[in-house]
Amino acid sequence: MTILSTTLGTVFYLLQVVSGESGYAENGDLEDAEPDDNSLLFSFSCYSQLEVDGPLHSLTCAFDDPDINSTNLKFEICHSLVGTDCLNLNKLQDIYFIKTKKFLLIGDSDICVKLGEKNLICQKVDIVTIVKPEAPFDIEVIYREEANDFVVTFNTSHLQKKYVNQLMHDIAYRQEKDEKDWMHVNSSNTKLTLLQRKLQPDAMYEIKVRSIPYSEYFQGFWSEWSPSSHFRTPEINRAGLSLWYGPVFLIIRRLWSNCVRNQKR
Repeated sequence: MTILSTTLGTVFYLLQVVSGESGYAENGDLEDAEPDDNSLLFSFSCYSQLEVDGPLHSLTCAFDDPDINSTNLKFEICHSLVGTDCLNLNKLQDIYFIKTKKFLLIGDSDICVKLGEKNLICQKVDIVTIVKPEAPFDIEVIYREEANDFVVTFNTSHLQKKYVNQLMHDIAYRQEKDEKDWMHVNSSNTKLTLLQRKLQPDAMYEIKVRSIPYSEYFQGFWSEWSPSSHFRTPEINRAGLSLWYGPVFLIIRRLWSNCVRNQKR
């Protein structure tokens, strides 16, 4: 009987040890997992936006898995800050967000997911290389009949910014009936021209714009797309074509007659 009790006690102790090393508490909540497991469970992405509200910058982070239970988790950014060592991000539904003027904008910071006071996973980032510009707006398309083209203009808040004021824009347009057939033009200007001859006549087009940082220092991601704008191309002016082709046809006919006359001589 004594041997049996000792054996059961040893087994119970081993089960406790294994349970403690598994990383899960008795209620099934994660307490301490291996780093490799954390990198998969808690992988996240962040982007910054500079001068979003006067001198204030913002940082937005979110878990790559939208279904993760983030109830007791928080985000913290440390280093390369002004006047403080660390800042906590505010939880807003599925994202974590902070707006502050304490980003130094020089050097790397550590962004960590925390459970209580324990770091579950950290990423070393440079705020100026994860910039996501604000979306362009106010797209206008004006048809110039005398030039047979369309002038496209749009606006961006970055024209008035001190930092991220150099952008590359992706202008995408398509016929409304062609849902996937987008044509793209890249430009660093907020004005471009679309030639009428490269568009289908009497067709409705949709056009939209997005932007990405375009400098050696500030780098990052594409902005959200702007709201779409729409424009229609004019019908072919057959009367105008007749007026233009008539004289051309007469000239060609006269040249041909002269060639035939010269050959007969």
